[in-house]
Amino acid sequence: MITFQPVTDEAALRLVDYLAGQPYRSCDYTIGAIYQWRAYFASAVAFVGPVAVLRADYPFPEDGHSYMFPIGGGGSAAIEAALDAVEEYTAALGIPLRYCAVPEAGAAVLRARYGARAVCTAHRDWADYLYMLDDLKTFPGKRFHGQRNHLNRFYKDNPGSRYVPITWDTLPRARAFLTEYVYRTPARSPIEAEEQCRAQELLEAVSLLQLQAGYLETARGDIVALAIGEVVGDTLYVHVEKARLDYPGAYQAIVSAFACHAAQPDTRYCNREDDSGEEGLRRSKEAYHPVAMIDKYWVNIAPARP
Repeated sequence: MITFQPVTDEAALRLVDYLAGQPYRSCDYTIGAIYQWRAYFASAVAFVGPVAVLRADYPFPEDGHSYMFPIGGGGSAAIEAALDAVEEYTAALGIPLRYCAVPEAGAAVLRARYGARAVCTAHRDWADYLYMLDDLKTFPGKRFHGQRNHLNRFYKDNPGSRYVPITWDTLPRARAFLTEYVYRTPARSPIEAEEQCRAQELLEAVSLLQLQAGYLETARGDIVALAIGEVVGDTLYVHVEKARLDYPGAYQAIVSAFACHAAQPDTRYCNREDDSGEEGLRRSKEAYHPVAMIDKYWVNIAPARP
C-alpha cells in the first residue's frame, strides 16, 4: 500500500522535478502553491514510481482526505498505476475515494476510468484567472485605460521607484514589509487571514524553492508592494501579491513590474490564481481582463455495485 508523507522541505524539493513538466495551467500543480498551503490543507505526498500523488484535507465540499490528479512521467500507464494505488489505499482504509482540484484533462481520465461512478463538480470560487502576460506588462489599449492611469499615477507620484529582486540580502526588508502589511491591512475573512500567514511562510522559502520574488521600492527607500511567484512552462504563476493602499497605483505597479521582471523570454501567460469567492478580489481580478478561467473539479467516485 502506498505511503503518504508530509510535504516537508525535503519532499517539496523532490516534488519539483515531478511538477516541472506538468501540462496543466492550474496553480495547484506548482510547488509554490503546494508549499504555501501545505499546512492549511494538511498536505501529504506519496511517490509511486515515476508519479507523485498529493493528498489534501479540503474543508469543502466535504471534510476528509481527497487526492489530486497524479503528476510526473511514465505516460498513461504510470498514471493508471497511481490511480490503482489510490483506489487500493482508500479501499483498505474504508474511506471515500474522491479527488480535488482536478484539471479538465484529469477529469476526463477519471470519467473514462469510472464512468457514471465519477461525479465531477466545478467550483467557480476556485477557478484560476489566466491572462496574457504582455497585457499585464503595459496595460495596452482602451480595455486597460483604468489600470494604465493608475500605473502612470504611481510613477508620477513616486519617480525613481524601482523593482528589487528578493535575495538573502534583501529578504529582511521584504519580511518587514509583509509584517507591516498585516498590521496595516487587517484580514476581512478567515481565508484572507490564512493567506496572509501563508504568504509570510512562502517568503521564507523563496531561496529554497528557487521562486521569483521582488518588491517595489520608492526613491525614499519605502517598500510599497511585493510579489512572489514562479514560471512553469509558458506560464508565470503569481502566488503572493501585496501592495500598500496609501500609495495609489501600487497594485498596478507591482502587477506590471512582476510581469516584466519575473517572466522568461518564452513566457506567454500569467496565472494570478483564484479569488476564493471574495467579492472584492473577484472584481479586481476581472478588471485585468482574463483571457480564460482555469476550472478545477472535485470528483467523487461512487462505490462499485456488488
